[in-house]
Amino acid sequence: MRFTSRIARRASRTLYGPLESIYRRAERAQLSRGAVLEHIPPASKRGGGLGTTTYGEWAYTIGLFGSLIFRNLPKRPIRMLDVGCGVGRLYLAVKPYLSPSDHYTGIDIGESFIDICKRQYAASNISFVHTPNTNAFYTGSNSDDYTPWPFRDRSMNLVTALSVWTHLREEDWRFYLSEVSRVLAPKGRAIISFFIMDELYRPKEKRSQMSEFYPQREDKWIFDQPVYGSKHWKHPLDVSVPEVAIAVPKKVFDKEIAAAGLKVREYLSGQWKDQPGFFFQDVVVLEKM
Repeated sequence: MRFTSRIARRASRTLYGPLESIYRRAERAQLSRGAVLEHIPPASKRGGGLGTTTYGEWAYTIGLFGSLIFRNLPKRPIRMLDVGCGVGRLYLAVKPYLSPSDHYTGIDIGESFIDICKRQYAASNISFVHTPNTNAFYTGSNSDDYTPWPFRDRSMNLVTALSVWTHLREEDWRFYLSEVSRVLAPKGRAIISFFIMDELYRPKEKRSQMSEFYPQREDKWIFDQPVYGSKHWKHPLDVSVPEVAIAVPKKVFDKEIAAAGLKVREYLSGQWKDQPGFFFQDVVVLEKM
């Protein structure tokens, strides 16, 4: 089934890629409220996880997270670190708010994504850095040899990460969270998405029918398989590797956040629980204590 799905996606991209390029050239003259949309990479260059394929998903994510970032902007100069930047969704979300004295840095373990960002975006106050850590979903392997991010302690006042912790096994989950805490200045904030099994997560109520809140079957998102023997980190049954999608219970999440020296400022539950939500994944605004 997964092989058939890959063929279908490839065929779709072959078809809509040229059509989208024509549409976007025609649409450019009509853009009145989305100046950054013209900087979305061409269809042939997009990648980096779910939600970075179609033009519509890009526009949706940029608008949604642009407003959330705006509500959590630190005092200038902004020093933003975008963890798992992919090919630049959240850079475009924050781009309208950056002044020449601010700085955005995107990091990713996918070297090809960093190369795309460097070719696609050009400004004196942005940089993109490849980090050599591993992940079975994105790099094909795991390692317990962690490389700290190449940034000084307390050097950032805003961190973002969209669909990163949702692909992290227990050891990686903690390492990345400790790095967020290390690089954040006191009172700095982090906007991170997760799969959190809270009181709204009711797997026994999920059915095989399509969800009302996202274009997938409800029972696709049942986290009941241990991730490499972990007691609390879980993944769905039908995945190629656990890192495709990983969730943690809310009690464990709360404990780990506190242990990292962070506190929850805002908790936005996701639509994956078949409930109305801010975004598909859970989005949490954290603050460094």
